[in-house]
Amino acid sequence: MNFDRDTRSTVVNVDKVVKVRRKHGFIQNVTTGGRGGGGGSGDNLFRSTSEFSTASGYENELLEQQHHAVKSGSLHELGSEAEKGEHGGVGRLFFKRFLKINLILFTSLISLPMFLFVSLILLCLLGEYVIYRMGLVSSQYYKVLGDRDLDGFWMHTATTGGIIVAICIVKSTRDYVAKLLTVTWRQILCQAIHKMYFCRFNHYQLNVLDKMIDNPDQRLTQDVDKFTNIYGDILPKFIIAPFVIAYYSYEAFSKTGWYGPVACFVFFLIGSIVNRFAMLPVVKYVVQQEKREGNFRFIHMLVRVNSESISFQDGSRREDVKANASLDKLVKTQSRLYFRQYILNICINLYDYVGAILSYLILAVAIFSGAYDSLGPTDLSVVISENSFINLYLIYQFSQLVGLSVKLAEMIGLTHRISQMLERLCEFNVIWKDLFPYYNEDNCGDYSKFEVYRQNRIYKLSIDSEESYINELIPAWELQNVSYSSPFRDEMLVSDLTITIYAGQSLLIVGGSSAGKSSLLRILRGLWPPTLGRVKRFYPPGPENAFYCPQKPYLAVGTLREQICFPLQPTDDMNQRVIDAGIIINYLKLLNLNHILDRVGGIDIDVSWSVYESLSPGEIQRLCFLRVFFHKPVLAILDESTSALPQDMEEILYKECQSLGVTTISVAHRESVRKYHDKILILDSCGGWTLNDI
Repeated sequence: MNFDRDTRSTVVNVDKVVKVRRKHGFIQNVTTGGRGGGGGSGDNLFRSTSEFSTASGYENELLEQQHHAVKSGSLHELGSEAEKGEHGGVGRLFFKRFLKINLILFTSLISLPMFLFVSLILLCLLGEYVIYRMGLVSSQYYKVLGDRDLDGFWMHTATTGGIIVAICIVKSTRDYVAKLLTVTWRQILCQAIHKMYFCRFNHYQLNVLDKMIDNPDQRLTQDVDKFTNIYGDILPKFIIAPFVIAYYSYEAFSKTGWYGPVACFVFFLIGSIVNRFAMLPVVKYVVQQEKREGNFRFIHMLVRVNSESISFQDGSRREDVKANASLDKLVKTQSRLYFRQYILNICINLYDYVGAILSYLILAVAIFSGAYDSLGPTDLSVVISENSFINLYLIYQFSQLVGLSVKLAEMIGLTHRISQMLERLCEFNVIWKDLFPYYNEDNCGDYSKFEVYRQNRIYKLSIDSEESYINELIPAWELQNVSYSSPFRDEMLVSDLTITIYAGQSLLIVGGSSAGKSSLLRILRGLWPPTLGRVKRFYPPGPENAFYCPQKPYLAVGTLREQICFPLQPTDDMNQRVIDAGIIINYLKLLNLNHILDRVGGIDIDVSWSVYESLSPGEIQRLCFLRVFFHKPVLAILDESTSALPQDMEEILYKECQSLGVTTISVAHRESVRKYHDKILILDSCGGWTLNDI
């Protein structure tokens, strides 16, 4: 049967779909420009919102807003919220985002973070009390030395020693608890992001299809780490500062009169206003610096992963130019940031040093006005020492708050970057429904027949039956009038594809370059939703049912056993581990991969990434087939999986698939692959298609 792309009138709906895509910023106005967007559906990608909720309720609240936005037609406003916070700032959006991150960090009143936080606050208060006692030590020394009181001197020295020991223990314990709290916060926040990031294909959409969030890996690692460290440092200070300031203000009032605390408050108010305006430009450039840092690191990551390809093509000079260009942008941004911080630091340092003499100015008013004329030299020295400590510490508290401006500016920028990623991940769960209204979320058929088919196949394999295939054909996918395009382009790759793919009937997909062959596999997997039409899947998820071998196989970090078992974790059952080890070793021999086993030293030895990185394309393809043989799936979807292998090895691989009863769905250019398939789907690069028997 043959269908041409212009035979159905439904294609006129493409323009409407393209407009919706552009509204959400998933494709550029030019067909080849920018990073595109796309959907991730199939395999029940769009789960219910309750499955995405955390204990904090952060995702639920966002999802409710986004569902409402979809109904009201204003989802583009939410979608652009990441762009609103691109340059950071202190406003309603910041406080909204900051509050929601706190709802994640403090999951409940009875939790480890809350216990550590309360303990930290108590330790900070205890530390302030010990500091207060330590601050009065000098005035007492003036007293006992002025009175020539030897017994009082030794008693006060012993007391001071105890205070010193106490302050060392309290400060060390406080710092330790603060570090525990930041580590716990980092774990909780990262796990909350991981829950959404690794939910189905969200990481694929964010890294490959979406253009709104730069450097997700940096936001997950460095930004979260910096945020929790800064937050853990400044939060206790902000909480206990009002209590400490209130106490020392009372003490200053009782000893120097109203002008003492009033002078401190006016001084703080002026410093806060000046630092507020000096801090605003810093926030903007903190966000930009983190973005440039991520881009610079990404270039070097690409060089590390593709060093051999770059060397073969003599591309070192070009990469040098690109790396230096990225470095120049980073340095330029850092220079602008440091200049803004330079101005801010001038204000902070000026505030600190003026504050250092302000206490003596306050005392001078009391002394020269005659308030202490009745005191002798010794008593006056005691009063000056006590009052100077109280006023200095009150000013220090104000100075400390103002001095946190640099850290606060950085934390504000990090809050925006982390929240942008959280918001975008939440949007993925509903945005594709607006982007692709023709795609039905309920795309799963009845699994029961497929499950019976799989069990019968397992039984035939267990009795070493020579009949490797089951005569019955069971539908695996049903495509009805499916049209699809790349998220990076407006034009349709294939139009009105209507086909049923069966377990038990191997299919070969061929066509010219950019005809849509690999894109069809993405549609089947659910990485992209179809632009038009319906895709129905009849098999349950799991590598035992369908196993995909993409053009670029992923080599996981870990042991050789973990490499073969991917995407599953190796079993803990010792008997099964022995059986699995025998299977793996036999297949390594069959595929001429014994040297890999010899090189790593055993299937349960941790392997450094450099070992896998040095494998040839042919070795990687054979390793990927070994995964297929290990899992023995009903369906194996192979995308150019033998392109780097000789025909004799290709024959071994496909014949082993046949002996295991594995139905292959292959994308290939080689003519030699045809004989291992029953049907051939030809894509003509113009949107048309033809399905024939082989």
